[in-house]
Amino acid sequence: MYKIIGADQKEYGPISADQIHQWIAEGRVNGQTRACAEGSEEWKPLETFPEFAILANPAPTATGAPAFASEAPVSREEILARDYSLDIMSCFTRGWELFKNNFATLFVTFLLFIVLAVAISGAVQLTFAAIGVNRLPFATKMYLGPVYLIFSALVLGPAMGGLYQVYLATLRGQPANAGDIFGGFKSFQDLFLGKLIPGFVATVCMLPYNIASAAKMAPFFDKLQQNPSSVDPKEVFSVMLSGYTSSLPLFFVCLVVTMYLSVNWQFTLPLIVDKKMGFWTAMGTSWRMVHRHWFHVFGLLVLMGLLNIAGVCLCCIGLLFTFPLGLTAFVYAYEDIFGRKVA
Repeated sequence: MYKIIGADQKEYGPISADQIHQWIAEGRVNGQTRACAEGSEEWKPLETFPEFAILANPAPTATGAPAFASEAPVSREEILARDYSLDIMSCFTRGWELFKNNFATLFVTFLLFIVLAVAISGAVQLTFAAIGVNRLPFATKMYLGPVYLIFSALVLGPAMGGLYQVYLATLRGQPANAGDIFGGFKSFQDLFLGKLIPGFVATVCMLPYNIASAAKMAPFFDKLQQNPSSVDPKEVFSVMLSGYTSSLPLFFVCLVVTMYLSVNWQFTLPLIVDKKMGFWTAMGTSWRMVHRHWFHVFGLLVLMGLLNIAGVCLCCIGLLFTFPLGLTAFVYAYEDIFGRKVA
């Protein structure tokens, strides 16, 4: 076990040699980083430890800074040719440190993303209201999901890409600020399609259940729309509960298929902004890598979901902290799977 002095002059640890090797791969520490082995009081450069000898005498770059093998980009062929291990708890531990040490940048960037998401959602709802969508029969409204996806993906795809870009840059110790979230619009087409297509596929997968549940609820809500005074407001909850639970077997079948596909495509947007892949290539690369350890990635996403449920329980305000914290864990998982190569 070791303790190190970070670039911010703060002490970190105790941490394992494996954790330090991970930080080396991410460019967070280098040969000159001061470290102290457990049981010793001597602080010395990492490159003087035999287990980190790889850091000794790195080739200089044009700026005079050490050039590490971890800084070299990884091609798609190299990514697909290798395997990986995903330590879920390590992702969250490292994510917490990243979030804590870069709170202002990561938190404000997430807030800006929320503003964009709320703005596009409000704009779509106002547009639907203006053209009379609210007056359509209940069953008909159930088919408007793809239309909403198209409008929301126009903004949320590039915005999410920019969000990942800021978080990845921060993880790698590169300059980043909240305004960089708009950098995602430089890859507008691929991020739009990378957001739209998985969302559309998920909507289609859930369509059989939505049709079945809508058929149960449509008569009641059509009656409510035409003559609100003729319906007891207390009936709304019971009708919705009955409609959604009447087709539970179908719901679980649709949900399993949707989850399987969605998990496989989770890394599509970060691959587009980080590796400059086209949307189709990014979807295929994410699919092939996630499929190798699907349950590990699924476990990560489940823990992120539980973390956000905890945020909701804190009067929803907690989501402003739990969601970006979960996102830091997610980008560490991305870096472990698709990141830089280590000599």
